[in-house]
Amino acid sequence: MRFELGEHASAVAEARSAWDRDARTRRLWNRDATIFSNSDEARWLGWLELPTAAPEAAIGSEALRAAIAAHPADTAVVLGMGGSSLWPDVLGRTWNDRAAAGATSNAAAGSASGSVSASTGRRRRLLVLDSTVPDAIEAFLARVPSERCLYFVSSKSGSTIEPNALFELIHARLAAKLGAAAASRHFVAITDPGSALEARARAAGFLGIALGRADVGGRFSALSPFGLLPAAAMGLEPERLLARAAAMAKTCGPDVEVDANPGVALGLALGVLAQRGRDKLTLSLSPEIESFGGWIEQLVAESTGKTGHGILPIPDEGLGAPGRYAGDRVFVDLAVAGDATTKTRAGHLDALARAGHPVIRIELADAYDLGQAIFAWEMATAVVGAVLGLNPFDQPDVESAKQATRQLMAAEQAAAGRGTVAADLEAAGVRIFASKTLGPAAREAKGDPARLVKALVDSLLPNDGFIVNAFLADSPEIRAKLERIRAAVGPARRVATAVSFGPRYLHSSGQLHKGGPNRVVGLQLWQSAATRTGGALAIPGIGGDFDRLAEAQAVGDFRVLSERGRRMLGIDVGADPAAALDLLGGWIEGA
Repeated sequence: MRFELGEHASAVAEARSAWDRDARTRRLWNRDATIFSNSDEARWLGWLELPTAAPEAAIGSEALRAAIAAHPADTAVVLGMGGSSLWPDVLGRTWNDRAAAGATSNAAAGSASGSVSASTGRRRRLLVLDSTVPDAIEAFLARVPSERCLYFVSSKSGSTIEPNALFELIHARLAAKLGAAAASRHFVAITDPGSALEARARAAGFLGIALGRADVGGRFSALSPFGLLPAAAMGLEPERLLARAAAMAKTCGPDVEVDANPGVALGLALGVLAQRGRDKLTLSLSPEIESFGGWIEQLVAESTGKTGHGILPIPDEGLGAPGRYAGDRVFVDLAVAGDATTKTRAGHLDALARAGHPVIRIELADAYDLGQAIFAWEMATAVVGAVLGLNPFDQPDVESAKQATRQLMAAEQAAAGRGTVAADLEAAGVRIFASKTLGPAAREAKGDPARLVKALVDSLLPNDGFIVNAFLADSPEIRAKLERIRAAVGPARRVATAVSFGPRYLHSSGQLHKGGPNRVVGLQLWQSAATRTGGALAIPGIGGDFDRLAEAQAVGDFRVLSERGRRMLGIDVGADPAAALDLLGGWIEGA
């Protein structure tokens, strides 16, 4: 790990000395809540013990792993949100292509390669379904036949609406084909002891159940069955990931001083830089592990974004010339040894460091070193919480969005139909809603949406972040149109930018959007249930439909953002989302 901190080096060095002097690393390992906000932090430090846990506890029982290995499915699918889905998403995006190649070569050679778990002897692809958007769900289920899948229903609490609703839909469709009992054998529950999901799984006759630890929060659970059992189902070697993590845990141990302690050193640097206004964590990664940026985003944003503080991770913006950036950035590069793109990134990073931007460089030996990276970033995130004096293990504003969703769904059911809230502006089938802070701008726009969009962009201040939250299907076409918007705003206004899809971001950066510094400016996009064609996608067993659930989640979150004084435009894209985004892109570019 290499630190190039420029004018900030002395401040970070002072923080290192103070940390060692106060024995804070040992106090953290001893679960001393006084180094944080002195609330309930001691209850959530079980992740410190995961790297050295027995495989049965960290991955799952041998009997369950054998049952998973013997299952005929050729695809494993995680139904989860946030901490239950983002690390499995990294697993799939990092290893799926090699899984197919490994399966072919293993068959030819008649033996397992070094990358295939001896306990499974096979490879599966791993996918994640974590959307409530009906078009996204239907597209996924059309592409991936359910009878060929083994599903992991992952929820610590067991009450998370998204995986529960997806389970009910998929189980009902499978039961119609196979019968209820046979359908249930396509599901494995990963949850905490005593949850409603555990009871549901036992009653339905799931293939198996893996239990997590109650003292490990969701975003710190990658090295538990929530992250390692899906790895085993792929045919990877979860023990190998765990061993790398154990090595890092030792290096970050209670008696290791900061200069030799990668996790603590990273956390102190990020925390001090955030205090000095460098609170946009801009990530660059080797293409092989690029999806790991999304896992870091969730860990850091949800852990630090509260009480008016927070670090905004920017995982996929790319690197530009030094003049592209304001003085709110810190750049962290994660490179896999031998990656051909590292030299190009290094050139950008060298230029940024010469221009005075802080740069941190981390090298991994191979993709399995993500096991050690997980623990290092967890330690760093905890240390940032200590530096900023907050509780890095709670997420108070995630619940605020959930509550707003529940209220909207209840109001919808009471009205027996779609609400009739008037938009501030309407044009070409697009309905635009202004947050409270932008209310005067909406009135001054006098019905001209381009003027209102310009008012939003003109409100951007130095050190703001421009975000686009989309409750739309994450298709290549939609993503390209959103990236067009992002690319227009970022360089022109020299601000950090992020594109996120709902409801995933609600369990990730959404905490920071609502609880962090009031420097969030952007767009909230959704398609109302009334304008989607093809009929509502019902949620069996629970009631209601995904159409109204997705709309309620988007609108509910927009309302909370508005109440928190964020400068946001909520946009109902209407019957033709692609056309609406083209129109919006033109307004943005004009602004």
